[in-house]
Amino acid sequence: MIHYLIYVDSHGDIRMIKPAKGANNPAEGMNEETGFTIIWYMEPLADAGNFMSTTYWSYSTEAWVNRDARPNRHASWAWEAWSWDSDLLLDDIRKERNKRIFQSDWTVILDSPLTDAEQTEVRTYRTALRDLPATLDMSTISSVDEVTWPTAPDFIA
Repeated sequence: MIHYLIYVDSHGDIRMIKPAKGANNPAEGMNEETGFTIIWYMEPLADAGNFMSTTYWSYSTEAWVNRDARPNRHASWAWEAWSWDSDLLLDDIRKERNKRIFQSDWTVILDSPLTDAEQTEVRTYRTALRDLPATLDMSTISSVDEVTWPTAPDFIA
């Protein structure tokens, strides 16, 4: 008995799981309408979402293979391995950087309560934040959490 129709992209990544339609199931194999390969799945799944995130179809062995769950939102599945979209990751790093700059904006207004020494310290910090994306080695970073951020002065809450 067919329980599910599993739609797989050209890299073996599961894109969709649908309940089987009884006798009206599409044929297994490449589906020209969707561009995905349809694979009939005969076993019940207790957790289809978990199966989708931790399993892929290996075209080389024609079998389901377990994999680690997606390590972060920047990862995409290609050729039986996770790879990172460095442009998407860099966008997220810039968003975090901009948030940190925004949190220190109050320090550079004309009537800031900071001393001259504190203002110099915060300007150095803000410059380091602005320069950060250009100084990163994106081949060594797979998430925003792995970025070594400049240390904010103690007086920035």
